[in-house]
Amino acid sequence: MKRNQIIAISVCTALLIAIYFFGITKKPMDTSAAKMDQGHAQQQAAAPEALDIDAYIADVKSNADKATQQTIDGAEKSYSYDVLIETYKKMDKPLAVAYYVVKEAEKVNTTKQYVAAGDFNATLMQTAPDDKARRYLVGNTLKCYKKAVDLDSTNTDNRIRLAGAYMEEGTQPMNGVLMLLEVVRKDSNNVDAQLMLGRFGLISGQTEKAIARFEKVLYLQPQNSEALFSLAEAYNSKGEKQKAIELLERCKKTVKDPATKKDIEKAIESIKQPKN
Repeated sequence: MKRNQIIAISVCTALLIAIYFFGITKKPMDTSAAKMDQGHAQQQAAAPEALDIDAYIADVKSNADKATQQTIDGAEKSYSYDVLIETYKKMDKPLAVAYYVVKEAEKVNTTKQYVAAGDFNATLMQTAPDDKARRYLVGNTLKCYKKAVDLDSTNTDNRIRLAGAYMEEGTQPMNGVLMLLEVVRKDSNNVDAQLMLGRFGLISGQTEKAIARFEKVLYLQPQNSEALFSLAEAYNSKGEKQKAIELLERCKKTVKDPATKKDIEKAIESIKQPKN
């Protein structure tokens, strides 16, 4: 699997999580069964609603010109989802496209089509315009990857995709964690699974376990920028600032994007700043 697909559905990208958490003290997550059940119930009760996609598409359609409305009407009646996808792409309405790529996957009903639909929604949710849209896209992503795994349960890449979707969705993160643990039990050298487990370890306050995951990745791939950045965050959270800075300096040498380099430099400066 391409790494950008894995990272799109991971709990969050390594750079963003690190930049956000540098200098912030986090309370470790209590992962006991009772607390997890209670937290799950609270999350469900407090979860904001997802986008009403039917109302959204109806509104988009009502504002289209007459020729486009006729195209949409005809395609809807004939279940020509490919036509609807292209029409909404031309209209620059990616949320409507997200809906119809899922409908097309359901129509074709193949693993490949479900993965493609899941990847589209997973990528789009990274730039969702608001929380309702994001939750809608996360739901689509989860549904598509579930179907892909149902159709081919032996595909490790798709199981990692599904695990990431569970963790991104937020109410059932342990489902994703258990899937990833199963993957690394069978193949401890699976870099994507180790990275995602490491990031979950950071978020849940299991810093030592996270460090072990990231160091494993760096043993396999010494220039892995995600592992370097996340490992720096882990050491910074332990107060080992010099170690964190050294890792960030190494990380900076592995990336080519100027904006990313600037973000890393800002993270380094943040660590160097004395805390009040």
